[in-house]
Amino acid sequence: MTDGRDLSESFDPAVAESAKRAAAERRAAENQAFADKLARRSPPNQVERAEIEKARKRTKARTPRIAINIEDRRTAGRALYSDHSDEEGHQYRLADTFGTRSLQFVDSMLNGLGNATADHSLDYDFNPGRSNQVTFNAALAVIDGVRPKDEIEAMLAAHMAVTNIVLLELVARTRGSIAGHRYEGNGIKRLDVLGNLTNRFMRTFTLQVEALARKRRKGEQNLRVKHVHVYSGGQAVVGNVSHRGGRGYGKNEQRGYERAQEKPATCAISDSPAVRSAYQGREALPVASRRKRAVVGCTAAQAVAAALLESGMGNTVTASGPRPRLRNGRNSAHYSRCSALA
Repeated sequence: MTDGRDLSESFDPAVAESAKRAAAERRAAENQAFADKLARRSPPNQVERAEIEKARKRTKARTPRIAINIEDRRTAGRALYSDHSDEEGHQYRLADTFGTRSLQFVDSMLNGLGNATADHSLDYDFNPGRSNQVTFNAALAVIDGVRPKDEIEAMLAAHMAVTNIVLLELVARTRGSIAGHRYEGNGIKRLDVLGNLTNRFMRTFTLQVEALARKRRKGEQNLRVKHVHVYSGGQAVVGNVSHRGGRGYGKNEQRGYERAQEKPATCAISDSPAVRSAYQGREALPVASRRKRAVVGCTAAQAVAAALLESGMGNTVTASGPRPRLRNGRNSAHYSRCSALA
């Protein structure tokens, strides 16, 4: 067993100083090698120069995003201040960024963003993390880019910024789990938990974007139709069409596919042997024969529909094509396409 005297005797300050000096020399050599590598790079070609010039013009045309300096003070806490000396102008700029006139709301959001973007990599308990100025200003740039119109939109923009930060961290941890653990036992459980959390945060971010868009359009859905294709046998109405939501229509109203001046065609019913209807009264219905069906130019289904109307069954028959449809309503028949048969 060794005591403190043995440990102190084994410690050599000269050796420790030599090791520290050697480590500093290695870091200096690595930095110099990296600087030489950057100096040997070739200049951009003609295509890159053209794209750089376009990017420079677009970037200068953008509105500069707001940024804040953060300093952790042990006794006074976290201090936030701007680069310039106009404190009142800076307060107006912050209020405009969050879409509000309330300075209390601005201070609350800044405090929340500071805590949410703090670096907790070296903390293993609930102590406040170190301020991360880069991440904080990145989240503030997201809020400024959304241009919220009120406090609700400002909170949604802040949620999206923080969700993106957590999402990127989860993606990095998931990749680390894949690389550092085997696909068995705890490795599978760890990968499953991280993968599920990543998927949830991705869906959450999408829902937040949709919520912001839905709030700005006030719940209305705008559909833009650019192309309309009407094929053979189809029908379409081009223009402003209003749908009342009911099934029936007025006495003097017509459907979109019916002509205004066209009168309903009638189908003649022959004196052929009768058949029974499907109703409880079991009235006898005449059936058109093949010899007389060609005279009026209607199908057998349309002839049966006309017979139902004549028998007073109280149904409305809409025959548009070879198959008529029964509809509860008035005793009327509409034949928009009853072509003559040869």
